[in-house]
Amino acid sequence: MMIHLGWGSVPDNSFIGADYSKNWVKFYDDESWIAPFNDAHPQMDGVFFYDKAIQPSYNPCLGQILEQNHGKITPDVL
Repeated sequence: MMIHLGWGSVPDNSFIGADYSKNWVKFYDDESWIAPFNDAHPQMDGVFFYDKAIQPSYNPCLGQILEQNHGKITPDVL
């Protein structure tokens, strides 16, 4: 994808992402953002993230940090 976008909503505590290119766009959330989920990219309610590597990536670093801190992710954790 050329551009990755994300929008958050405070009133309903939601977040939606989109992959966008010249002639294609895909919207997704924490349950539909990448398929299939794997050990490096686990599905977590209320969380999705972009890995800087070409996808699908099997680098477990970011996914493990997020999973270990699920529910208490802060700027310091990241």
